[in-house]
Amino acid sequence: MKKLFIALAALIISINSVQATESVYFVDDWNMQNYWEKNDKNVEKVLSVYKRLMLANKINERIIIDVTKGSNSINASTEIYTRSIHINKELLSYMRNDDELAFVISHEIAHAMETYSSPFKFAAMKYNSKKYEIKSDLKAIDYMVKAGYNPIAAIVMLNKITCEPVFDWGFMYTHPKGSKRLAEAYKYIYIKYPQYLNSPMTKNAYYQMFEISMANEIKRIEQAQNKRKLKREQL
Repeated sequence: MKKLFIALAALIISINSVQATESVYFVDDWNMQNYWEKNDKNVEKVLSVYKRLMLANKINERIIIDVTKGSNSINASTEIYTRSIHINKELLSYMRNDDELAFVISHEIAHAMETYSSPFKFAAMKYNSKKYEIKSDLKAIDYMVKAGYNPIAAIVMLNKITCEPVFDWGFMYTHPKGSKRLAEAYKYIYIKYPQYLNSPMTKNAYYQMFEISMANEIKRIEQAQNKRKLKREQL
């Protein structure tokens, strides 16, 4: 019996020793020179665009940003209470250039900056989110232009990722219809940054599909703005 206990004790010790050895994982070739090789290149890209936007627009308020991994959501979000931006890694696969990434980050920066304007904005943004989504789209366009990015990318990205629900009831969706956001973005660019409407990015397939699917709305926007311009000239 004594030998049996000794054998069992030896077996338990040997099992624990193996488990302890297998649970240890240590990367011993990490250094500052190969950091980005050992980590996600997407993080480096997000941080570089974020830094350029913040510096160009002279934004000194603290806003946290990270790339969230392992999510199935094609999305980016801002936790307005903590002023932290989360870019889902899956969303990055929908982007083809820095301009498109700049729009997404700018939009989220605009949300975070809104909370700095008033301590009461937290509740307003939470319960009237559609208004602030469009407001952030337009502010994002300003941020982009200030940082040297092409605002046409706002229309490209919105046409890629925004939905078009059959009903636009407030209690069902926190975001406006994609067509509403696209129309507002186009109108803003048409009025404030019309030079970009002749840029090479307008040859992008997503932009061209926007022109086709919203041709009537684009025509109404342009006619309305031309009438306003004519009235101002007549005064």
